[in-house]
Amino acid sequence: MRTLALLIAAVGILLEGLVIGVVLVALGGVIDAYSMSLNGTDPSMAQAAVKIMGVALAVLLVVLAAGLAAAAARGRHARRMTFAALVIQCVVVVIAGIGLGWAVFAGTLVVLGTLLYALLDDSHQPATGGRPAR
Repeated sequence: MRTLALLIAAVGILLEGLVIGVVLVALGGVIDAYSMSLNGTDPSMAQAAVKIMGVALAVLLVVLAAGLAAAAARGRHARRMTFAALVIQCVVVVIAGIGLGWAVFAGTLVVLGTLLYALLDDSHQPATGGRPAR
């Protein structure tokens, strides 16, 4: 079941990464097209910064999704990567809840829930602690 949760989370994070990258690159184009005044700052600098941030965030999320998918394919737990994805997903859920609508918020919550399940599921872990059997 953890493998399925990791795969669902990987697909969700992959989609989020692609959408975030496309939106930020398009936003950079909007800044350039309208030649917005940013309190005396050069608009081309803001445009480049937004586009670079969009590409960097998209690459980060795609790499994270690939790592989660690889962990699911190997049947491994990948606690560190799952925890990192959980923290990033919490930020995405807050942003989605504030300004992107209920459908996006619900979708990001599903990904957050599967990550939380994958992190807390220890059904494949051997029992530890206690006294050894004699």
